[in-house]
Amino acid sequence: MNIITHTFRKHIGIIRNYPLAAIITLFSFAVTIWYGISIHKPLRGIGYIFAMWLAAFVTDALTDAFPKTTIGFPIKKPVKNELFTILICTALGCLFLFIRFRCGWEHMNQWLRLAFIPLILFTMPVVLAVIYLFRYQYKPKELGANIHYWYLALPIHLIVGGTTLLIAPELSHWKEAFAQMSIPGLLFTGLISAALPEEFIRMLLQTRLGKACNNVGLGFVTATFIWAAMHFFTESKNEITIDWGSHAIRTITLLPVGFMWGYITHRTKSLLPAVLVHGFNLWGLQNIMG
Repeated sequence: MNIITHTFRKHIGIIRNYPLAAIITLFSFAVTIWYGISIHKPLRGIGYIFAMWLAAFVTDALTDAFPKTTIGFPIKKPVKNELFTILICTALGCLFLFIRFRCGWEHMNQWLRLAFIPLILFTMPVVLAVIYLFRYQYKPKELGANIHYWYLALPIHLIVGGTTLLIAPELSHWKEAFAQMSIPGLLFTGLISAALPEEFIRMLLQTRLGKACNNVGLGFVTATFIWAAMHFFTESKNEITIDWGSHAIRTITLLPVGFMWGYITHRTKSLLPAVLVHGFNLWGLQNIMG
């Protein structure tokens, strides 16, 4: 009971210490719930937000109950220099996504496509990892390469999966994924090509932005906004005209799951738990727009 009380107090303390970040977070929650109500499926929005909060609550309870000694995510170089590098690499990664999904890739000249292929190294992001390991000379453990709290993924999947199956089983796409890909294909797509790159970039962004702004909360929400906005480039690739209102709502409704994944990394000081949660996220609870 003391852990539960302590965790509630921690969350109240976060709101008090980072009011602007709390307002932005609560706004995303409100928009998500409002949208669920507007499409006459209020349980989608409410259940989604509740699951994200409960996942953060369980993360806090476990990390406080079983504390581990960790070096965290040290920043060894001038933060402005690191942030410039991260933003440039992220922008180049977004450029590849834009070209790949919104510029008629299938009908593009093959030589032109080959010219753009190297940009995928920024999307993955191989270039950023090489810079941090060899130019900035960070050790893997300083970038979150450890197995701390790996088991946290299990209760969080139970929370998110259970909520999805209870209130919106039609959003789950586990069966569809298994039908389309083999197990190795699922592992590669979920963990290697999606979760690991995104959680690595998110960790760098939220820690460096937080340092640059001298505000951990503001860095946290800004990093998640950047991550959510990146998904704009991979959606509706065949649209001739863009429904900006729909895309804005979709971006905002993605934020809660991004906040949850980022919070897991922040609390555990490890990439692995968030990667395991993100990589096997075939529940689709965040897709309240259907």
